[in-house]
Amino acid sequence: MNIYIYEDSNTLNLEPIVLTRPSFDLRCGAYTFLERVQSLFPDARISLIVRDELAGVTANRFSDLTVNPSEVQSGLWLKGPVLWDQETLDISLKEGTILISHGEMVSASLNAEQGNRWLSEGGPLSGEPSETLREENTDVQVIRYLWDCVNLNGKALILDGKSFSLGSGLDSIPNGIHLVNPEGVSIGNDCSIKPGVVFDAEDGPIIIGNDVTILSHTYLQGPLFIGDGCLVKAGTRIYGGTSIGPGCKLGGEISESIFQSWSNKQHDGFIGHAYIGEWVNLGADTNNSDLKNSYANVQVTVNGETVDTGSPFVGLYMGDHGKSGINTMFNTGTSIGPGANIVGYGYPSVNIPPLSWSINGKIRRYKIDKFYITAQKVKDRRGQEFTLEEKQLFKLLSVEG
Repeated sequence: MNIYIYEDSNTLNLEPIVLTRPSFDLRCGAYTFLERVQSLFPDARISLIVRDELAGVTANRFSDLTVNPSEVQSGLWLKGPVLWDQETLDISLKEGTILISHGEMVSASLNAEQGNRWLSEGGPLSGEPSETLREENTDVQVIRYLWDCVNLNGKALILDGKSFSLGSGLDSIPNGIHLVNPEGVSIGNDCSIKPGVVFDAEDGPIIIGNDVTILSHTYLQGPLFIGDGCLVKAGTRIYGGTSIGPGCKLGGEISESIFQSWSNKQHDGFIGHAYIGEWVNLGADTNNSDLKNSYANVQVTVNGETVDTGSPFVGLYMGDHGKSGINTMFNTGTSIGPGANIVGYGYPSVNIPPLSWSINGKIRRYKIDKFYITAQKVKDRRGQEFTLEEKQLFKLLSVEG
């Protein structure tokens, strides 16, 4: 079976995270959107349709998948940032059918002729197929903005929990661990969990990956996902509705937030209703506000437009390789571009462009060569390479910024 997972013309509404990754690589629940489709169709031949500027980094990251094919076969086309489930995907499989969610096309089952004709018209990034196809409606959840990811994360975690062996791995933990609803906890292989840790799965599952270290006096509340290779430092509090991707180091207080992967928040400080990218480092006592004193809905600048989120609870959105100095304070609805550094006193601007230094509220450009050096050092520490494709993408972001 052929599956084509695509970005569309609305993808940049998910900035700053999608400035350095395709939208289907965002995390919501225990999986990224791509991982969720792969788990539902493990034997499918999956191809990826992305913006031209992301083709290199996407091909490098997903080397076993085809990126931006010039020709396609009969198959199922799926919009990337959608909380797909088996029942909805089964409806999508009817050939010649497009699936509509709240007025937006989210899938199309096309034969080879129809698919190649769509590509010749510019494909998903240019618009929907021009030919008339049979439509069916669905209520499947579509992620249009980052706050949708955050707000739906708890629901996604509860649904994803059904694909894990809840209640497993508990025999390996030592005495002195406190379990509330142990049937809702799954602990992976080779984990080190110290006495005094509390797992509270009363409100949803707690899913712990492999090779995770959790130090004493930590409180973990479900629904929660912590990916492979993470370190949770002593005294950390992580509240429900939170997803932590692989390789993160965590401390302080985290609530209803998503960490993509390989990011550090090791110290005291509060992060809530936030989406944090990869290779981010938050300095000691970094805090974000996620509620205005007025309790009013938060507005966020997205893709050059001010958008009312419809929610009073909105925190920080920080792109890949973003960094904050000690005691940094972020206001509600702050968006930090990839490669930006925030230091100094007071609140920085709520909209910091990529590859910038914000120093005491004044913004200047980050010299790209110096950024390369730091990015390579950061990845070297985790045994990874800052690739040529990543350099080219950040160079483009520097020019555009």
